Amino acid sequence: PGLILPGVAGAILLLLGLASLAVLPLNWSGAALILLALTLFVLEAKIASHGILGIGGTVALVLGAVLLIDSPVPEMRIRLSTAITLAVPFAAIVLFLVSLIVKARMTRPQTGREGFAGDTASAFTDLTPCGQVLYKGEIWQARSSREIKAGEKVRITGIEGLELKVEPGGE
Repeated sequence: PGLILPGVAGAILLLLGLASLAVLPLNWSGAALILLALTLFVLEAKIASHGILGIGGTVALVLGAVLLIDSPVPEMRIRLSTAITLAVPFAAIVLFLVSLIVKARMTRPQTGREGFAGDTASAFTDLTPCGQVLYKGEIWQARSSREIKAGEKVRITGIEGLELKVEPGGE
């Protein structure tokens, strides 16, 4: 039942859709604008355009919907209010995605080499200028430009290979 019923229903609806296209005076420019809108929405999710592609997709969707049916009879055309009602949820989703992308880019990396910089550790041995520090329960080799006594807090400024670059201080 999970494969046959949807296939039969899809075939029937596809044939009805093709029959409707023959009856309705379809404007292919409107259809192209709707396809462009869908493409722009997908690209907005993939490319960091800060909402520009999403706004363009929303505008293309509204224009495409309004231009889709080219009929002299006003009742057969798609109303502007219907097109805007259709486009508002897409615009809301795009705004939500853009806000998530901007928020993700503004946060400091939590993992990898970039995540170390700015964190604090504790000197495990004296650093003269090399020694060991305790960072998140692990003992790391460290190098400092100044002498640091064991037990003092240090701030990580970078990492080179498996050696942390540190300076005195920290929270």
